[in-house]
Parts: sequence; structure tokens; C-alpha cells
Amino acid sequence: MSIGAGYACVPCQTYLRPRKNEIVVLETYDYDKPYKVWLADLWECPDCGHQVILGYGSEAVSVKHMPNFDHYMKRVTHTILGCPRGLPDSAPSIAQLPYRGQ
Repeated sequence: MSIGAGYACVPCQTYLRPRKNEIVVLETYDYDKPYKVWLADLWECPDCGHQVILGYGSEAVSVKHMPNFDHYMKRVTHTILGCPRGLPDSAPSIAQLPYRGQ
């Protein structure tokens, strides 16, 4: 891989490698409410194992009001916490959400 082509792990000074293509990512709002489902790619540092979700599609594959939302919710592999209003004191822990990564 040439310089400037790809994503790099800063501490390890090495390029990230694709771990899995087309993972299903749940985006939430107000911290824990399901909102959108996206397809993306999971990348990983071969040295330290740090993982990053990249390569999201230009549009979500489903939004909470769409008929296919429940279908995609069953396939969620990772959850991204959205909190536009800030974290409330009573926010659930990440362990209470559909999937919290590896």
C-alpha cells in the first residue's frame, strides 16, 4: 500500500486492514433509541487489534419508520450511540444495548 492510501493506526504506525465487509450498524438517538441502520465495513489494526467502522453507505438501509426496520434490527452487529441532547443521568449502560462489538 502506498503512502496516503488507506487508514492508519497512529500508535502502531501501520495501516489498518479490512476485518469484515458489510457489517450492520445501528445508529441510535437520545443515547439509546434505535433510529437508523447502516451497512459499513469493519477495519482493524493488525498489530494492536484496534477496530474502526468505516465505509458507510451514502444512505441508511433502513430508518425506524420503514417496514423493513425490524428485519435489519435482527441483523445488527454493532451499535453506534447517538446523543444529541447529551447523556442523561439515567442512560443505560452499553451492555443493555442490542450489540456492543467485540
